[in-house]
This record gives sequence, structure tokens and C-alpha cells, in this order.
Amino acid sequence: MFCGVQESLESQGGTILKRIQRLPVWVRLQICRLHKIGPYELVVLMSVLIYGIIFSYFTVLKHNVFLSFGWDLGIFDQTLYNTVFGGGLLHYTAELYMIPSGSYFAAHFSPILFLVLPFYVIHPSSITLLVVQAFALAAAAFPLYLVAKNTLNDRKLGLVFAFLYLLYPPLQASNWFDFHTQAFLPLLLFSLYYFIQTKQWRFYWVFTFLALMVEEHVSIIVFFMALYFFITNSPRTIVESIKRKKVSDALIFIVTMIICVAWFYAAQSVKGTFLINPDFLTRYKATSAFAVLGLETDPLLLPIYIILNPQNVWNALVFDYSTKLFFIISLFGPLIFLPLKSKFSLITLFFLIPSMLSDYVAYHTIGSQYPLFVIPLIFIALLIAVRQLHIDARLPILKIALVVSLIFCVSLSPLSPLSSVFANKELVWYPSVPVSYNEDVRSLHNLLDLVPPNASILTQNHIFAHVSARSQAYVIPIIEYFQNITDYLEGLIQKSDYVLLDLWAWDPHTEIVFNEITENNSTFGIYALGSNSLLFRRGYNDSPKYSYYSTDRFFQPYKDLFVVNSGQAVSDVLSKSGTVAFFARGFDSLGTYGPYTYLLPGIYEITFMIRVGNHSDGYIGTTRVCDDSLKIISRKDIYGFDLLSDVWTNFTLRVSSTKLLRGIQFQFFDSGVADVYVDGVLLKRVSTVAETDFGTITFNAGVLSLPKEYGIEDGLLVHHENITSDYFWFGPYISLPPGNYTATFFLKFSPLSSMPNETILTLDVTANNGRDTLNRYTVTSSSINNETGWMPDWRSYALEFTSKEKLINVEFRGREPSPNYDIYLAFIMLEKTS
Repeated sequence: MFCGVQESLESQGGTILKRIQRLPVWVRLQICRLHKIGPYELVVLMSVLIYGIIFSYFTVLKHNVFLSFGWDLGIFDQTLYNTVFGGGLLHYTAELYMIPSGSYFAAHFSPILFLVLPFYVIHPSSITLLVVQAFALAAAAFPLYLVAKNTLNDRKLGLVFAFLYLLYPPLQASNWFDFHTQAFLPLLLFSLYYFIQTKQWRFYWVFTFLALMVEEHVSIIVFFMALYFFITNSPRTIVESIKRKKVSDALIFIVTMIICVAWFYAAQSVKGTFLINPDFLTRYKATSAFAVLGLETDPLLLPIYIILNPQNVWNALVFDYSTKLFFIISLFGPLIFLPLKSKFSLITLFFLIPSMLSDYVAYHTIGSQYPLFVIPLIFIALLIAVRQLHIDARLPILKIALVVSLIFCVSLSPLSPLSSVFANKELVWYPSVPVSYNEDVRSLHNLLDLVPPNASILTQNHIFAHVSARSQAYVIPIIEYFQNITDYLEGLIQKSDYVLLDLWAWDPHTEIVFNEITENNSTFGIYALGSNSLLFRRGYNDSPKYSYYSTDRFFQPYKDLFVVNSGQAVSDVLSKSGTVAFFARGFDSLGTYGPYTYLLPGIYEITFMIRVGNHSDGYIGTTRVCDDSLKIISRKDIYGFDLLSDVWTNFTLRVSSTKLLRGIQFQFFDSGVADVYVDGVLLKRVSTVAETDFGTITFNAGVLSLPKEYGIEDGLLVHHENITSDYFWFGPYISLPPGNYTATFFLKFSPLSSMPNETILTLDVTANNGRDTLNRYTVTSSSINNETGWMPDWRSYALEFTSKEKLINVEFRGREPSPNYDIYLAFIMLEKTS
């Protein structure tokens, strides 16, 4: 009876046939259509499957290397989790500062989320949402194929349309971003158009309401679509349909427009039932995205504002104009601008005008969810434009569009390495970040594995989506500073049993949390260590897990340490790392820096491994350790007399800290006087207990003071013969905490004297501007002759001193230099001893 299905089923018995015959006619028709699937349909379905698998794989991979975010993947994950497992209907915690109720319906009216729940229940995870999004976007290719096939009466052209859609860079860029309900729009709007085309009004109403359920602003799109089809279907048919007591297409579109208006205001009413923090109304209404335009009211009043403020409109249009122009090219360029030949494309202005007037980059770049509002409209406009072409011109033009789309896809797709060029220039919204499963990623996953599934946890934006499948997961806000941010964050800390912080991702709000749990809140202890991340646990006082991250770590150039562009990677079989950073003679700048790691409380030895080519005795460079504020906590100057040419030499700095430090850098500064090679930095924790905060520090010509008769040569302080003065050098007037210290002076004298016990120089350490002498040593000709140094002619003199109180205005002085000698001071090294 229906398309040959009856004959095929009668041979298997009449039971199945009888059941099918009981179904409504429109259902039986769909079964018949499925029975007629041909090779073109199979190719489309296979393309959908391939696209869905590829983007599911890569978006999950991106998620697993922490390139997905709490805004918005984590929000949707927690929203669905709480709905399924009793944590509150569509409740989430990420924006409690703005939406105290935590209801997602206060942010957006998206009942479509309830239809996602059956998929989510199978595997409650952010990963499920990424897979659902990939296949939802891919599945839209099939109704688009059907629409194109019916419109152009050509299956081949329908297949081309499906390929154009799946290759479309703005689609792939939106897919690359986190899950959003807008992912259902292409599928629903293409299906909606298909049922308009085939006049299957029951399905039309189903998909109309499904589309409206995506988000409240979709009602504007559906309204203008209905208006377009109402105008093109001749309104005069309404009168005839009333006379015949038959519903016309035009009447259906009028009803659709009425429903859209009612739906929009109903959605606004639902949102209005929830309290919004008045301090965040501009953010809530998105008026802050139109700062250049000067819009301070609801963006829905944008048309009126545009008319009344033409100068502001121009200012907004030219703001970031290059990015906006690239956005338009990205949307229409792959389709060789054919959609613009259709009046249907005017509907896209509902989105494009606000995006062109906005200074919020996500509105006018591909890579966010926002282009999904117009992508289906652009393809429907393309279809209408192609229909207007001569039948013989359709396929050749679409072939050209297919080639151009492929070029755009290779250039702009987030899966293409070429897209990094545009990402680096900030012309697209997705970052140019390599998807690599490195030690930082592995250690973060190890820390996450230690957190019980139902434990409360506070973490950062890029980690939240990995813990959001629980009711008591909280995220540090990423918005600008607000008045009660400290109180708000302290409240989140009090609700949490665990706090997980990635030290690579740092902002002022994270710093507040870090300081609170490390300095002010003694209830948290460090539970486990990552390579550059820390897991804190309430009430934990034992040694941290994965403690190997705090002992004997080696940081290599290019792998762990950053190297400036002037440096070169050079292989060296005698080095520890195998590949070292090389800086040619004449380079005078910071060479290596990083790795922005952390130091637990304790005492450390930081060893720089350095090789220098032919050089003099003078200043070569500086090794230093800096904290997150770039404060130097340890420093050691390197001089030529202290090393041999082309031999790897270790320079060790000592750091003592009573508190947890973050953002630690190991820097090497090159003076440019010789070829220098940097192998790496070895970090060793020699003690878990530190009594004071201190680090090795050196004082050289850069900080010591000289009388005017003295000079600096090759980085050395120089006193020449026949000069008489009370002081050679003095300074630097520093403060020191109580403790035991050793100050080592590195000096050279010329010529060597044959006279015994001749006084050459007096060294002393004083405090309180010279009033208190802490130690003194007189260098005589005998001590010069008896001392042996690392290099010929250079001598070191160590003065120890102790103080039970804080010392101020400390000086390390060279007094009463003998006029019979040339005296050279390289530097003074100050170390704290036990």
C-alpha cells in the first residue's frame, strides 16, 4: 500500500504490517521516505557521521588538555547534573554573585536543555555535551540536503550543499568552542524550512517550538523568517482561505509571528522572576558590550539608539574595523558571497548589525557560539540565491563555492595548523594553543583523581568543567574586580573542602584565593603537588602527595624555560639536556626565563649550568631567581675569572623561604661580552624547614658606591696605583633579618708585593650607617701571597657576622686602599648560614 513496504513485509508475516497500518498517515509517510534512501543520502549520512566523530574526538581532546572552560561548558554540565541528581532544577553556582538563585533560566530561557537530559543521563559528564554538540551540528547537513534537493530538484546539488555546510569554517569554529544550546539551531531551522517547503505543518509546529526553546532571542529569528515567507506567499491568500474556511500558508506565518512575540515576552517574564544583583545589571543585559557605542539601556532598544546617535554609530563601526571586516569575509567568503543575492539574507542583519556595533570581540569573530544564530540563515539565503540562477549555471557555481570553501576550511578551521596565523593576529576567537598532553596536563589530571566525586571544590575557569558534574563545585569569577569580591571568594572557600589552583593561569581573583588559603586560612594544607599546580585540602597537615615535584627538578631551555628570540637552540652532547640555548657575543639582554613554578616552604639550591666561550675576567652575566612580582629573591653575578673557557660550570644560588612562593622564575641575563650557552637549571630542596626568608645575593658595580676618583672597567670596580682615599667603595645600605651571614669579597691585586705584612685594604661589614661594625678584616701582602684562587691572581675573603636583631643600613666596605697597588673588586656575595 505504501511505497512497496507492504510487499516486503507481507513475506515476513502480516503482524508488522498491521502495526504500521495503525500508525498515523504522516508517520507512515516518513517510514516510506526512509525506505527510499539512496546513495546520495548515504553519502550525506556518512559525512555527518565522519564530521561528528572527528569533532567529538578533537573537542574532547581539547577538553582533556584543559582548553575548555567553566563559562560555558562547566555551567551547562552542572546545570544538567543538578537537574538529574536533585541538586536543583537547572541550578548552577558559577554566577551566584550575579544570579543569587543560581537558576539558568535567570540567564537564558532554554527549555531545550530538558531534551538533552536523556543523553546526559547515559554519561553525566562535560564530554557528553561535547559529543552531543558535534553530532547536533553535523546532523543539520541532512535536512539541508533535503531542502536543497527539493528546491533545486537535484540530489547532486543537495549533496554539494551538505558538503558546503560541513566544510564551513564558522560552523567548525563554533563547534570548537564549548557546548551551547545554539548548537541545535542549524538542525532545527533547516528542518523548519524543510517542513515549510513540503507543507508538513504538524512537523512545522513541532520544530517551531523546538527552535523557540533553544534561547529567547531565537524568537526574533523565527519571527523574521515567518515575516519573509508571509510576504513571499502573497498575503491576499488569507482572504481566500477565510472564504474557503481553509488555513493558508500566509495565515500560518501570521500565527507564527504572534507566537514568537508572545514567546519572547513570556521568556522575559520567566527571567524577570529571578533576582539579579543590581551591581551587575550592565553585564547581565550585555550593555557593557556596547561601550564604544555608548549604549546604556537595554540592547533591545538598539534600533532607536542607532537613529538618535549617528556619530556614536560611526565610532562603533570603525572600532576594531579590521576584525569586523574579516568576520564578514569569514561568514560569506566561503560561499563566494552568493547569499547576499537573496533578500532572505536581510534577516541576518538582526545579528550582524549589533555585532558590527559591539566592542566585545566574541560578537564579531568566528569561534564563539554567536555565529550559530546566522549560519542557518546564510545557508537558506544561499539556497534561495542558487534557485534564482539559470539551471545550467547552478552546478558550476556551486563547484567554485566548494573549492573556495575548502580553501577557507584549510586556512581557518580550528583543526588546521594554518589557522594559528589568524589566531595570533586575533582575527578569530579560538586561541592558537597546541593541543599537547604534557606534564602539566598529566599532573593536573592526577590531582583531579584525588578529589572524591561528591566533595566540594573551588577551582579556576579552565578546570571547572572537569569537576562541574557535582552540586558543590565552585569557580573563581573571571570578570573584572567588583566591590565585594574578597567576601564572595572567602564565602566560596568556606563552602569548599578542596581548592585546586593551576599556577599557570593567574589573575587577581585567583591571587586572593591563594593568599587566603596560604596565609590567612590555616585550615587548608597542601594535599598534593602538580608540576605547576597545587591541590589544597581542608584539615590536611601531612606531607603532600606527589612530593617528587618539590625535589631535584631539572628545567631545560625550550622545554621548561623560555628563551628570547635572539637565542638559538644548539645540540651539545656534553650537556645535561642535550639541547642548550646559545647567545652569541654582542647579545645584551635577558636570555632565559621561567618556568613560573612554585617553591614550598624550605631551603633550596638553584644551580645554573653555563658554558662561556673566550672571555676576559670581567662581567659575563647574572643568574637570578624572581618571584611572581619580579622581586629578586636571589642573585649571583658571573665573572670571567670564575670559570674556564668552553667548560660547563655550575653556579648555585641558595633560597630560604618560610612561605609558599609562586610564579618563580630562573633568569639568566647576558652582558654580551662573550658567547654563552645555558644548559638548564637544577632545583634541589635541601631542607623542608626555613627560619627566615633570604636568598644568595651579590653586590657589584651596579649597586655599590664609588668616590669620584675611582672607575669601572669591564664590570670591575678599579682602584689604580698612586690614588689615595679613605674609601674604595661603600654601600649598598640594605636591611637584613636576624641570623648568621657570610659576606665574601672577590678581589685582585697587582703587583704582588715582596714586603711582608704590608696593609693593602681593609674590609668591613657595618650597620646603622657605619656606626656598628659587625666584622673587619685587613688584607695584607702576606695574605695575598698565601691565598690561592679559582683563577690566577683572584682572591676571596669571607667575613662572617651574626645579629639577633634586624639590621638596617648595612654596608660592605673597602677602606684605606693602598696607593701602591692596582685593586679590582668583582663583587661581594652575601649568604645566610645556619
